[in-house]
Amino acid sequence: MALNKIKTGSITDDAVNSDKLASGSVTSAELNKTAITGQTELSEQANDADFTLIFDTSSSSLKKILRSNLKQSAPVFTAVSPTNVDTGVGSTTTLTITGTGFTAGSNARLVDNSGKIVEFTTVTRNSATQLTCVATHSTLDTTQSPYDIQLINGEGIATLSANQLDVNAAPIFITSAGSLGSGTEGTSFSADIVAQDPDSTSVVTYEIQSGSLPAGLSLTNLPGDVGRISGTLPSVSADTTSNFVIRATDSASNTTSRAFSITVNNVLFQTFTSSGTFNVPTGVSSVDLLVVAGGGGGGNDGGGGGGAGGLVFIPGFSVTPGGTVSVTVGCGGAGGDGGPQAGKRGSVGQDSVFGTITAKGGGGGGGGDCFQAGLDGGSGGGGGGNIGGGDCAAGGAATQPTQSGQSGAYGFGNVGGDGHRPGNLIQLSGGGGGAGAAGQHGNCGSGGGNGKAYTIADGTTPVFYAGGGAGSRGNPIPTWQPASGGQGGGGNNGAPSGAQAGQANKGGGGGGPSSSGQSSLAPGGKGIVIVRWT
Repeated sequence: MALNKIKTGSITDDAVNSDKLASGSVTSAELNKTAITGQTELSEQANDADFTLIFDTSSSSLKKILRSNLKQSAPVFTAVSPTNVDTGVGSTTTLTITGTGFTAGSNARLVDNSGKIVEFTTVTRNSATQLTCVATHSTLDTTQSPYDIQLINGEGIATLSANQLDVNAAPIFITSAGSLGSGTEGTSFSADIVAQDPDSTSVVTYEIQSGSLPAGLSLTNLPGDVGRISGTLPSVSADTTSNFVIRATDSASNTTSRAFSITVNNVLFQTFTSSGTFNVPTGVSSVDLLVVAGGGGGGNDGGGGGGAGGLVFIPGFSVTPGGTVSVTVGCGGAGGDGGPQAGKRGSVGQDSVFGTITAKGGGGGGGGDCFQAGLDGGSGGGGGGNIGGGDCAAGGAATQPTQSGQSGAYGFGNVGGDGHRPGNLIQLSGGGGGAGAAGQHGNCGSGGGNGKAYTIADGTTPVFYAGGGAGSRGNPIPTWQPASGGQGGGGNNGAPSGAQAGQANKGGGGGGPSSSGQSSLAPGGKGIVIVRWT
C-alpha cells in the first residue's frame, strides 16, 4: 500500500503510543520546528482548561500542564500589627504583616494619602505568610495617615491594601507610665491621668484594662480628657503596691494602654490630738508610747509662766494584739484672769491618759503683784513676783511620777522657777518647769524650762514637747524685759507684746502677761498622745 493512502482518519487514538514507538524512532530531525510553526495559532485567550507541553527536567520527559497552573499570583494581605504607630514612643516601630504568597525576595512599603511611597527601614521575610518591617518615625507624617500597604512578591507582582496603618490616631498618654504616687492607709488619695487624641477632636475615655485599683479608689472620666483616680486608701497590714493597666479610647474606638501603680503605706504610728480609742493592729504586742498632758496657764498681772504638761515616754509598752486602749488628751489650763488674788493664778492643765499610763497636767503660774506661789503639776508653774522687798514666791513642784517602768525611768516633769522681789519697783516672776529642765528663777532670766525631744512622730525627725512658759520680768512698761518659753511649745512672756499661749499639741505652758491690763491671757497648750509600732 502506498503511504499516501494512510490518512489521520484511518489511525485510531491508541494506534501510536510510547509502547509502540521504539526508542529513537522520532528524532529532532524528524520532529522539527514545523511541528509548532506549522500549526494554526489560537486566536483567542487560552482557556484555563487548555494544556501546554513542557519538558520536565527531573524526569527528562515531556509533560502537559494546565494553563491555570502557569499563572503567577500576587501576594495576599491579611493583617498588620500594630495598626497604629505612636511616634511619641521611641524612634521606630516594628510591624508584623501577615498574608500569603510571600515568595523569596518579597518586599513591602507604605503609600501615603498623596501617593508618595515611604520605604520601610528594613523588611525581613520570615516565611511565605509573614514579613517583619521596621518603620522609622521621622519618615511618617500624621497628616498623611492612614497609610496604604503595598506588597511585592519575588516575581515583581504587587498588591495594594488601602488605609491599613494609622499614625498617632490612637490616644497618646501625656501621663508617664509607672507610679501615680503613694499614700497612707485611711487617708484620701487623688491622681489624674491624661491622654490626648492628636488628629481629631474626639473625647478620650478611660477604663481599667487589667489589674485593679486599691480598694476604696475608683476611676472617673472627667471633661478635658482627664481620668481621675480618687477615694480613701484601704487599711493594709504592710506597704502594698497595686499594679494595673488603663486603656484610653477615643470616639473612633482607637485605643492605647499604659501601666500604672499606686502604693498604700501601712500606718506605723497614730497621733491623737483629741480623745479617742486606739485599735491595736493584729499581730502588734508592743508599741512605743508618748503621752503629754495639757500645759498650765500663765499667771496674770506680771505672773509666773505656766508649767508644761507632764511627759511620759515608754518604748516597748505592752498591748494586746487586736485589742483596744482608751485615750484621753488633756486640754491646757486657763490663764489667770486678773481678778482677785485667786483669779490671778493660772489654772492647772488636764491629764492625758493612755490605758494605765497617765501624764499629769502642768501647774499654773503664780499671780504677779500678789506674790503667789506657782501651782504644782506635771511640771510646776513659776512663782509670781511682786513690787517691793520681801521673800521669794516659790515655784510649783513637779508631780509627774518618775518611776521604774519597762525600760527604766519614763515620767518627766520639773519644778517651776521661784519669783523674786529684790527691791522696790522691780517685779521678777519665775518661769514654768519643762519636761527636760526646771524653770528659771525670777532673778535669773525667768525663761521656761526646755522640754524633751523624740522622733516618734515620723520616725526620723526630733521634735520637742512639754516646754515651760516664761515668767513676767520687770516693772510696768517701758521697763518690762522679754523672756522666752522653753523648747517644746512654752509661751513667751508679755514683753514687749502680749504673752503667748502654750503651743497646742505640745503641752507647753502659757507665758506670764506683763500686767493685769493685758487683754491677751496665756492658757497652756493642749496635750498629745502618739503611738508607734513595727
